[in-house]
Amino acid sequence: MYMVRIFVIDEFLDKLCEMLYEFGFIEIKRASRFISYKNGTHLLDNSNLIKECEELKVNIRKTMELLDISPLKKNDFLIKISTGVVEELRNDYAEVISQVNSLTQRIKDNNKKIGELTVYATILNAIGERGLTLGTFQKSENIVAKAGIIPKEHLKDVKAIHEEGIVIEIVEEFIGNVFLLCLALKEKEEKLRRILKNIKFKDMSLDLGTADIDESISSLEIEVWKLREESASCQKQLNNIKQKYSVKLARALWIIEENEKVYRVMDKFLASSRGHVVTGWIPQAKMMVLENKLSDFKGVLCIDKKPAEYFINRGFHIKDIPSYLGHRFLRPFEKLLKFYGMPAYRHIDPTFIMAVSFVVMFGMMFGDIGHGLGLLVLGIALIFSKALRDAGNILMLCGFSGMVFGFLFGSFFGRDDIVSPLWFNPSLNPSKFLAIGIGFGVVMITLGIILNIIQNITNKHIKEAVLSQWGIVSIVFYWLILYVTAASVRYHLNIPGVWLMAVFFVPLFMIVIGNLLWNSNRDIADIIFTPVEIVMNLLTNTISFVRVAAFGLAHAALGSCVYLIAYSMGNITSLKESLIIEGNIGIIIFEGLIVFIQALRLEFYEFFSKFFMLQGREFKPLKERG
Repeated sequence: MYMVRIFVIDEFLDKLCEMLYEFGFIEIKRASRFISYKNGTHLLDNSNLIKECEELKVNIRKTMELLDISPLKKNDFLIKISTGVVEELRNDYAEVISQVNSLTQRIKDNNKKIGELTVYATILNAIGERGLTLGTFQKSENIVAKAGIIPKEHLKDVKAIHEEGIVIEIVEEFIGNVFLLCLALKEKEEKLRRILKNIKFKDMSLDLGTADIDESISSLEIEVWKLREESASCQKQLNNIKQKYSVKLARALWIIEENEKVYRVMDKFLASSRGHVVTGWIPQAKMMVLENKLSDFKGVLCIDKKPAEYFINRGFHIKDIPSYLGHRFLRPFEKLLKFYGMPAYRHIDPTFIMAVSFVVMFGMMFGDIGHGLGLLVLGIALIFSKALRDAGNILMLCGFSGMVFGFLFGSFFGRDDIVSPLWFNPSLNPSKFLAIGIGFGVVMITLGIILNIIQNITNKHIKEAVLSQWGIVSIVFYWLILYVTAASVRYHLNIPGVWLMAVFFVPLFMIVIGNLLWNSNRDIADIIFTPVEIVMNLLTNTISFVRVAAFGLAHAALGSCVYLIAYSMGNITSLKESLIIEGNIGIIIFEGLIVFIQALRLEFYEFFSKFFMLQGREFKPLKERG
């Protein structure tokens, strides 16, 4: 990883930002952390530009929502990066945004008016059906009449009203409201007013006028028709705008979002009267690419680079240096790795080893030609979905591994009498399968300790490489124990107690003495109990890999159970075939999920725990790579 410092004149700042965005592989950092500066030099203040950018982005996104335009899913066009983009886009689309807002508001207002007129028409129909006239709702000497609506939630309150001299009739329900006709004696007017107030009554009788009911309804229908015609015209204009500006607005939104990313990191630039300073981390593999891009612009900028080790030697913690894994074909497994954590800078990246060992373990536990083929087909189906593509790639590899071990074990959809095993049948040789699982675990644990040793030597931690919990002495102890155990079992050797004491205690004693001498800052109890922790971890971690064989045997047993249950059903039509098909589908789904979790657990807790000692910080490029 390199820290680059780019010095650029003011006039070339926009061009530099565009080049860095196109390059993408740079994590911009605050320049003041890496450069000492004098008075007159300050961090660039971009807050106003970011605020304008946010406002324009909100307006464009709102306009797209009103026009029902989806954001771009594939963005492979060139994007202009400039501090002037906001003003350009605002000028280009101000009229469109204003027109869409105006037309949409007009349609909204018309719909509201249509709703009100529909209410009036419904009330007029109700009045006419009951033999009343509009004159009834004008001022009368003996009777008070009102027509209006209440919210539907107050309907039960209306039904509970029983007041002499007051009649409240429920006409009908309409769009969350209830229409009421109210009649009361003149002396009950104040009582009616209080009742109607409590039930949120909206009086519409004053708007009914004095015309004939049929004439009033006809007039309302004509007005509704005109409003609908106007709304249809507005909608047609909106459709024309959508057809013309659909792609343009979607691109404009993407451009403004990408420019906003650059504007936000520009706050980390140093600005002076002479120009600007940009600092950031770049992966070593991409350094030459950037230098080639900037080589044509001599005279307007200069670049200085220093390796991350330079800053580590000056007191920067390794955690301050980002880690860049940069896997292309192993990206799905890189995402799995990140569930555990990000390896710190200058620490081992186990992605490739994890990918190989994970797929092998999965295949051993899920060894069946038919079931593996099912996962393979499912993985192929998922890769056509952008969101599930990585999961599909993992399933394809796991399914293929399951098929390979299916041929080795001679299993086809849970049956071992169709294909002859190329290796052996686990169900007939469970002890051999268990031994293979243990052997695989020994290899993984040994590899984890070796990676920790290499990691410590690379980082010049020689004492840790030799005497740490997972150092050279530990691996010597582990293999001595394995050798003594294997020799005793295979050759029935009677090893003297003195030799056993040497095998068990000398390496552990060396670890204790070494830590007491060179790690005096550690707690003494912690140092003394380190050997116990080493022995217990090595024992439990090794035994944990028995699950590779155990789940492989369980997988085979489940397949057998499906056929046992199906054939026990007798000759019931289609039931046997249905049970076999459904049972195998269930095994593929549920057993596949269980095996996936178990393989991932062995990677995380038995393998990674040997060398994955320090969590790092993920490299965050200016532009996300596809």
